Formats: sequence, structure tokens, C-alpha cells
Amino acid sequence: MPVPAETGGDLEELTTGPQRNDEDLVMFLERDQLVADKAHPVPRAHLSARTRVALWALRVFVLVVSAMVIYTFFSQLAH
Repeated sequence: MPVPAETGGDLEELTTGPQRNDEDLVMFLERDQLVADKAHPVPRAHLSARTRVALWALRVFVLVVSAMVIYTFFSQLAH
């Protein structure tokens, strides 16, 4: 969205887009307004089957590596 020269819009506002404006608006909310706004649940993301499989594989990988780290920790305590 081009900004007319007479408004004096800076380059940062042009490059960051609407997300920057939302962050600026959050600063003007009162504490109870901010809490109320964050209390709304976010709907689940619609992911492809391939993405769901990848996320489950990542979960399993994290569990296996965590088990390996815990085993290594306790096996080193015995020595």
C-alpha cells in the first residue's frame, strides 16, 4: 500500500505490513482488554496428511531422544 509523500510515512511501516500495526494496537489496550482478547480460542490448523505424519514422527523422535538422554544420565551416575 503506497503512502503519499505528504503523510511522511516511514519505510519501516511500509515493509512490515499489517502485523506491525496489530502489534502497535496491542500497546493501547488496557490489561483486561488484552486478557479478554487472548482468551478467545484459536481454531485448529488444517494440515495435510503428510504434515501430520511429519509432526507425529517428530514427536516420536523427541521421545526416543529424551529416553536416550535420561538413560545416559542415570547410567553415568552408577560409574
